[in-house]
Amino acid sequence: MSRKSMPDFMELINPLPWYSPKRWYYGFFSVFLRTVGRLSEGIRIGYTYGFDSGMIMNYVYENTPRGRFYIGRFIDRIFLDQITCKAFRSIKQIQKDMIKRYLKERDGKPTFIVDLASGKADYIYCALKEVEGANVRVLLRDIDEKALRESRVIAERLGLVDRIKYEVGDALDPQSLKEIYPRPNLVVEVGLYGIIHEDELVRKHLHHVRNILNPDALLFNVQTYNPQIELIARVLTNQKGERCIWHLRPVDRVVGWAREAGFENPEITMDPYGIYAVVMMRGTEA
Repeated sequence: MSRKSMPDFMELINPLPWYSPKRWYYGFFSVFLRTVGRLSEGIRIGYTYGFDSGMIMNYVYENTPRGRFYIGRFIDRIFLDQITCKAFRSIKQIQKDMIKRYLKERDGKPTFIVDLASGKADYIYCALKEVEGANVRVLLRDIDEKALRESRVIAERLGLVDRIKYEVGDALDPQSLKEIYPRPNLVVEVGLYGIIHEDELVRKHLHHVRNILNPDALLFNVQTYNPQIELIARVLTNQKGERCIWHLRPVDRVVGWAREAGFENPEITMDPYGIYAVVMMRGTEA
């Protein structure tokens, strides 16, 4: 699907008319995934927790097909090989590399990292393990307490739990952000902006991050393109059990909002599939 033929956000929000062949196609596909598809562990997790949740992202990162019987594992392998899932795994590596470079810049100075919508955040764990001499403390926050518990299990296995703190918190709530102390050096929020439908809410959030937390650096990603965006919106469900509609945005638009909020010097890396841009920006006082 070309960028020109891809439906825009407003088209995705509106339901298809009953007589549309697309509506029947996606309807049959949805029935298949909700029945036979649930033999796949990944699809079961997606329909249980939401295909926009940290739980499904973490499962995709693991990239190990599981399911009931051979057919479940077969369907799961097909699911994990979708271009959207491949892009998820690609940006995990990009995010890890950017965090590693930032820690090397710090050159052993005490560093406080806050991930505002972390899920398991194992890319942060990987970065910590691979940068020798890093003097780092991490706060992982998420609205999903189960994801945080699973993250802690990983940290314990890696011997990192004494450097990590976990809190349930809403990244979009300014009052919740005010509870974070001390001021972080690096704020991470990946996978967040695409599930926020309103542009103005993203803009305000960036201002809140700058004015309340005032980090030296901000790491985020932007979903700019996805040839599967209509299938996802018409067939899959989000954390609320509603249609999983992601808002694609040009990376320059979000970088512009971050500049307005007081961040600068964007370092932008695209994944190999052209779906996600991973961006590191610096605070104007850094």
